[in-house]
Amino acid sequence: MPLPTKKAFVTMFLRLAILTSLSVRALGQTAATCPYSKYATTYTADPIYCKQPGAILCIVDSQCKEIPNTSYTRENVTKDSTLTDVFIVKRIAEHVASLPSIWNTYVQFYGPGVKSVGNLSASNVTLLDFENNPGISYADAVFPKGLSRLSVARNALKELPTTIPYGQLTGFFGWENDFTSLENIDFRRASEVKFTGIPSLVTLQNVSFSWRLVKVFFDVSNFTTFLVDTVTFQALDNAAIFQVGGIDVSRSCAAPNTPKTLKSGYTVCVSSGPLLPTETTEAPPTPTKASSNMAAIVGGVAAGCVVLGLFVWCCVHQRRKRKPSKGLTTNDFSYKQATTTNNNESTMGDVPLNMEDLALVRLDEKALVKTKVVAHGAYGEVWIGNYKGDTVAIKRLLPGKNNKQDVLFLIEEIKLATRLESPYIVRTVGASWVTPAMLEMVVEWMDRGDLKHVLETTTPPSPAVGSPTFPWLKKVDCLLSIVEGLVYLHSLDIIHRDLKSRNILMDSTKGTKLTDFGTAREESSETMTIGVGTYRWMAPEVLKEHYYTVAADIYSLGMVISELTTHHIPYVDLTNGRGKKPSLCVCTTLARCRESAGGHCHHEHGYSPRDSTDDRSVVPAVGRRTRATMPGI
Repeated sequence: MPLPTKKAFVTMFLRLAILTSLSVRALGQTAATCPYSKYATTYTADPIYCKQPGAILCIVDSQCKEIPNTSYTRENVTKDSTLTDVFIVKRIAEHVASLPSIWNTYVQFYGPGVKSVGNLSASNVTLLDFENNPGISYADAVFPKGLSRLSVARNALKELPTTIPYGQLTGFFGWENDFTSLENIDFRRASEVKFTGIPSLVTLQNVSFSWRLVKVFFDVSNFTTFLVDTVTFQALDNAAIFQVGGIDVSRSCAAPNTPKTLKSGYTVCVSSGPLLPTETTEAPPTPTKASSNMAAIVGGVAAGCVVLGLFVWCCVHQRRKRKPSKGLTTNDFSYKQATTTNNNESTMGDVPLNMEDLALVRLDEKALVKTKVVAHGAYGEVWIGNYKGDTVAIKRLLPGKNNKQDVLFLIEEIKLATRLESPYIVRTVGASWVTPAMLEMVVEWMDRGDLKHVLETTTPPSPAVGSPTFPWLKKVDCLLSIVEGLVYLHSLDIIHRDLKSRNILMDSTKGTKLTDFGTAREESSETMTIGVGTYRWMAPEVLKEHYYTVAADIYSLGMVISELTTHHIPYVDLTNGRGKKPSLCVCTTLARCRESAGGHCHHEHGYSPRDSTDDRSVVPAVGRRTRATMPGI
């Protein structure tokens, strides 16, 4: 048998060394050699220890033995509407040794439980959350190189950890800790910084922000020292939100530093020179000549692409318009289910999410408490809850119904609703979210529920019934409030487009108010041919997808009046949508329904939206006619 060559011998030796190394590592799961032996339990992403198929994270004991049923796989990673991976770690372990290597992942270790953090530098996680882990230590932490957002909220920290790479973060959240001072922190890349719920915080010194800053929160902190440089002063002055409990630097601001007042009215102390090296202080990017030339070239190419794209779209759109819609006939009373939008509005799905549009109305999520679900539908649910002592209703999308387009529509509804200020419109408190997919709309609570519920739990007046529980005297007040709400909307050129008893809320002290502006739009020729709403309350021109105006809301108001009269929804006794005529009279002339034994309604034939009354005359008309035609009012 020939002796092995030198090359073969070396190869055999290397293979033996590798096998030996792997064997030693695999057998090294003893208390003496396990790298996590000083921790009772440890999160790790090391495949040597996480043996379950497909595991990206698991929990091991002090001997590096995997604890059964503690592993996570990619199936535990969900994707929100911004296509960001969200990984919520709920099982408790003492130490975090490593993170899964999943690009652009928002990893959340919601405690309590985590006590220490190790070397996470091998991970490409960019969003990391250690909220509600009191007593956690970051002394040995090494964070991912690409980390951009970090939360250490509710960690019972007395000082900011020095191991955190503040200078690379775009968002930092340190609320509800025990800080007394913030000093020597570089937040120049941050757009949002939150230190809410920290009354012990009284000193801010050499904390630097830049033009990137959008929101900064110190809601209950009353500072006696607030020293910043000129660049940071300008950043605070230009921030969309600067929330603080109070600032009084009258005793701490001494020469050569000078007091200077922000637009918000707070006076801070501005240093005589930069607090950070001048050469590292970045300015907003300005276009150079070369970049301008390149921009012109790119712009020209982009314009050509847009023109070509529009041409193709027009061709396809024309072709689609010639094709009849499937599943919809002229007698189909489902009308694309209850509420619909057509392709003209679905183009919002191509628009990138911009949560900054809601920055000014964003609420402190830690102060928002959800109690229980009080209503739910096909796409969302409503909770009763509390926000800073006030009872509120919280509207949120259902899991699986929160794709990008759904979130976009909710964003648009919140943006529109927050513009409205009227005693006849349900007040929008604000919005709350952790990720866009978790967006919630918070509105004032109306304790009687919607008008439909009130009508269903009361009976219409009749000789067989004694004193009605919902008499016409109260109905008229309700009706006048509805009309006042419509007049307000129409004065802003806004059409509700889904007025019905379900979208009218009542309160024992606040009266009657309009709500649900998910389908409301400003009046324009582009959007006023879209069939939106609920068919039983729709005006004929909307059902036919013809051009319509604010008169469509007045038609829907007539249907609401019929509900007030009969305590039933329109067409309640319609059993077959194919050929059978509705037996319920449609009230298209305002305030013509009279209270009588059986309830009857005058209506006019040949309805045209042009015949609708100008809504500015509706309020006095409703008052006059109802009181003139209804006995006892």
